[in-house]
Amino acid sequence: MAGLFKWNARKDQEPAAAAAPAPAAPSETGTTSKVFPRFVAALSSQPAPILLDLGPVVGSNISYFGDRLSCKIYVEDLFADVEQHARRGQRDTLGQTLVARLTQPDESVDGILCWDVFDFLDKASGPLLARKLTALLRKGGALYGQFGSTQGELTQYSRFIIEADDRLRVRGSAATPVKRNVLTTRDINKMFEGLNVSESILLKSNTRETLFRKP
Repeated sequence: MAGLFKWNARKDQEPAAAAAPAPAAPSETGTTSKVFPRFVAALSSQPAPILLDLGPVVGSNISYFGDRLSCKIYVEDLFADVEQHARRGQRDTLGQTLVARLTQPDESVDGILCWDVFDFLDKASGPLLARKLTALLRKGGALYGQFGSTQGELTQYSRFIIEADDRLRVRGSAATPVKRNVLTTRDINKMFEGLNVSESILLKSNTRETLFRKP
């Protein structure tokens, strides 16, 4: 599902969390983020930022960004495309599909949420998507991503649910198995050539949180 969501008034006095978090299901885990708050702060400097979310629609996330930032939100569920190509055995054409799906004009977006989508892309598709996202960002824009650093087979997609500025809940759903595309720090930086690394932290889960800024 893709869509555009817009809020007209920023609620500066609202608490950081848009709503009370739902009770955790057995398949859910919580994580504390030091990088995600920097992403939110970067967008806060804009009066009416435009955000591109590459994950599935999460109602509480849309409310969170709407209330905190009074922003326009484009949601493009690239994970749905990843799964469709996996089921059809067409991963080799995934990169072109993802790039074609993002129809926003160049330099029209202030923030991009990649989540962990690059873990599921092959070595050819990842750079294609990264170049497209770099082109979409405005000067001063921010891009947030998570990159797994351990080899292994991915059998679940992660739906990231924002509970507070520094708190994310991760809900798993079944995925057609694929070998994780492990990227070194050098690989990640090269892939996003044209952006500067503002923050990069390796979590205990062996996931690297990275915040890029466009100079």
